[in-house]
Amino acid sequence: MPRAAADYWDERHERAKGFILPLTLWMIAIIGLLAATLNVWVAGTVANSRSLAQRTQLVLTQANFRNELVYMLGTRPSSYRGLEIGPKIGLVDSTDINALMVGATDSGRTLKFDGRSYVAENDPNMILAIQDGAGLLNLNATAPQNMRRALAALNVPEPRINRLIDTLMDYVDEDDLTRLAGAEKAQYERLGLLPPANGMLLSPLEAQRIIGWDSLDAIWESEMESPLLTTCQSPGFNLNSAPPRVLIANIRGMTQDKADLVLAKRAQKPFRNIREFAAAADILITDEPFFYEFAPGRCVVVDMIDRLSEQHLRFSLTLEPRSQTRPWRVDYATRIPTQYRSALDRLDPQNIFPTPESIDLSPGRGTGAGTSK
Repeated sequence: MPRAAADYWDERHERAKGFILPLTLWMIAIIGLLAATLNVWVAGTVANSRSLAQRTQLVLTQANFRNELVYMLGTRPSSYRGLEIGPKIGLVDSTDINALMVGATDSGRTLKFDGRSYVAENDPNMILAIQDGAGLLNLNATAPQNMRRALAALNVPEPRINRLIDTLMDYVDEDDLTRLAGAEKAQYERLGLLPPANGMLLSPLEAQRIIGWDSLDAIWESEMESPLLTTCQSPGFNLNSAPPRVLIANIRGMTQDKADLVLAKRAQKPFRNIREFAAAADILITDEPFFYEFAPGRCVVVDMIDRLSEQHLRFSLTLEPRSQTRPWRVDYATRIPTQYRSALDRLDPQNIFPTPESIDLSPGRGTGAGTSK
């Protein structure tokens, strides 16, 4: 080969060597970048999978506790003490009217439905707080004068109270007639809002759709901390489970001091009748006596809190024992923001929510007399 040709090919070879090295480095860098990207994607996918698995497990745990509560409510008797879950349940003497009025014989162990918090026996990270719906302020059934006292206790001005009561009653009634300070379909449409349901509220939070109620911050802050309102479709008012604000609303003449006194005496011994309650509150009760109850009703509001994830679920559960196809139902369920921690702040580790396996579900051998504490 002529020397000139040899020099030419040597030069081309050197140029090729100079090109391949940067190309190789670039390919290594690209592969490394792809590997890093793939690693980040895999790590994110694994984290999302773990989060989904934890969320699925939490939902399963909540469903299990709900089913256990339904089982207890459906199989254990109620009394003025609460839900009787102990092993010493006996039959009440059918000839003793006083025993029949106050409930079953003391079983030795009860679940209180007054909003107190319980630690789940089989999962210490799960906290349950159960509130009897009959001990709350029922938006579907509360009389105007009771609602007036409730709103006044929240320092709502009198003119605004009239507006709130009228708009609430216009929202739930079936007609299109507008009360003096109320609102019907035309007023809602003028404000660009959904028209009133003209039927019972399905959940307390639905009341935020009512004109004026959406800006009632005091009542919604209180509702988030612990149940104050209910839409349970069950009558009556349970004096053994009502919080102080509801006692003030539903009892004429009740003050904060008297409500605190009632709760202190109720903690020592639940009330069996209206006479015991009136004596404890030092109030003359002149309202309809059949309005008051002393045993839990068939509707409860349940808070479930997982201390690990801080997930807080609240739902309303109603038993329907006469139904052939649906013996119970969940009326509504909602997530409570994590900053509302009153259920954890008032937690007593000694309050245990038992499993069905840890209580004797077979009737004990009672004396037949309805004994009371």
